[in-house]
Amino acid sequence: MAYFQQPQNQSNQSYDDYDDGFDELEEESAEEELPEEELEEELKESSRSRIRLLFSVGNLTGVIVGTVVILVLVALLLSMINFLQTDLNRNFSLLQTKF
Repeated sequence: MAYFQQPQNQSNQSYDDYDDGFDELEEESAEEELPEEELEEELKESSRSRIRLLFSVGNLTGVIVGTVVILVLVALLLSMINFLQTDLNRNFSLLQTKF
């Protein structure tokens, strides 16, 4: 039972400071106004994080597009090699029939 009892020297102040997030809906939480310098720094940091996210999305898109382009070029190269093989076989067969 000793585990569930609150020590006598501990005050209820720590319980009063705890915010469980279930405050009444009508009660507006008072946001502390930040000094102008901190507000500007927070806006700059927010802007930087958005720019980083935009660059990350751009990098991902670039990698995907680059991969697709490489696959298309490899397919064209294989098609050209196949065309050359069939063309050379035809030409050599024509040369053999004439001579």
